[in-house]
Amino acid sequence: MSAGHGHGHGHGHGHGGSATERALRIALWLNASFLIVEAVAGWWTGSLALLSDAGHMVSDVGALLLALAAQRLVSRRPNPRYTFGLRRAPVIGGLANALSLVVIVVLIVVEAVERFADPPPLDPVPVFGVGVAGLAVNVAGALVLSRSGDRSVNVRGAMLHLAADALGSVAAIAAAACVWLWGLELADPVASVVIAALILLGSLPLLRDTLAILLQRAPAGLDVDALTEEVAATPGVRAVQDLHVWELDAGEAVVSLTVTVDVQTLDESTAIADAIRKRLADHHEALAHATVETRPADAPDPTPPECR
Repeated sequence: MSAGHGHGHGHGHGHGGSATERALRIALWLNASFLIVEAVAGWWTGSLALLSDAGHMVSDVGALLLALAAQRLVSRRPNPRYTFGLRRAPVIGGLANALSLVVIVVLIVVEAVERFADPPPLDPVPVFGVGVAGLAVNVAGALVLSRSGDRSVNVRGAMLHLAADALGSVAAIAAAACVWLWGLELADPVASVVIAALILLGSLPLLRDTLAILLQRAPAGLDVDALTEEVAATPGVRAVQDLHVWELDAGEAVVSLTVTVDVQTLDESTAIADAIRKRLADHHEALAHATVETRPADAPDPTPPECR
């Protein structure tokens, strides 16, 4: 009997679709509106904490635009050129946001070092007021995104921008208070360095995770050896010859595997493939897409020796 094949596909869908897009649009308008206020206030008062926060807010607006565009690309249907559709677009958006955060950190630190030598005068009252308003805007935007229920690296990157900006506003408030109450002019560049450190701490894990997804690493927390043993325990399966698992996006994994089976008919082979897919679906919610190929135990292995 020639090799029999059972193919199965289980599909997961987006991360909230229109709800995520709506949340991204609201956050975008909030940040774009406040960006103008903060940039003018930072220039007027000479506050590096506010200017660095405004610079980061520019990246927030860009990050939200990028996240929104990537989210819309996800909804495009698969086609002969992109057989998975554009499911990886949000990952690219997350990577771009992570890289932009690292660039912002460098720019803030360079400017802060210059101001340590010669801190400019700072008008603390408007800095304090704008910092409080900025904190409110960023917390509101982050809450809107968190309530969308989307946990993709795309939305995670956008939320990280907002969270880092909220921390920046806290640092600006602290700097204004130090200048206002005690005349500590160095508080402003110190606050900027704190902002940079917090942004860097948050952006590195995002950068690591997006690169891992693009490099097709197995999903974090998934024991591939245990998964292989689980498939091998399916009645009728003699061995698991080839198993690959990777992610299209965070929490959206794909598995492809080949098993040898002790059956003689195509119907029996198909039943085993169906049983494997059901087992995977029942025990691994993150496995959004599964392809199973079955081969009779006595069939020759078509894989070239150098690829085994």
